[in-house]
Amino acid sequence: MILDLIDEITILDVIDRGVANMERIALRINAGVNMGQYGLLIGVRSQDGAAWPLADNFYWFGEGLVVPGDCIFVYTGPGQPRKEKLPNVEQHIYSVHWGRKNTVFVNKNLAPILFRMDAVMVPPLSAKALEKT
Repeated sequence: MILDLIDEITILDVIDRGVANMERIALRINAGVNMGQYGLLIGVRSQDGAAWPLADNFYWFGEGLVVPGDCIFVYTGPGQPRKEKLPNVEQHIYSVHWGRKNTVFVNKNLAPILFRMDAVMVPPLSAKALEKT
């Protein structure tokens, strides 16, 4: 399968791999986007540098507009989201939390995979389900 590359957001690194409450994925925003279109998966790296997603390892950012120069830290553990303004500039640092009970990236063969959702379909509610609402 051939997909477009994402250039509006860059994964900079996984910082503090394996360190509880510190492990995080650092992202830089290169273009104004709504983060509701993006998510993260955990993947296993192949020898050619690609990564294949592991089952049941999905993080959705949720709705929110970001601008070029903003940074997002996705902490793998639990916590409260934060937004900090960088001094003397318009950009912000956003800290969000995946909510996992254990660190994820202690094994360097595991890598975050950023993806963009281009389409979605939800089945309609049945008439019976509508009656219950």
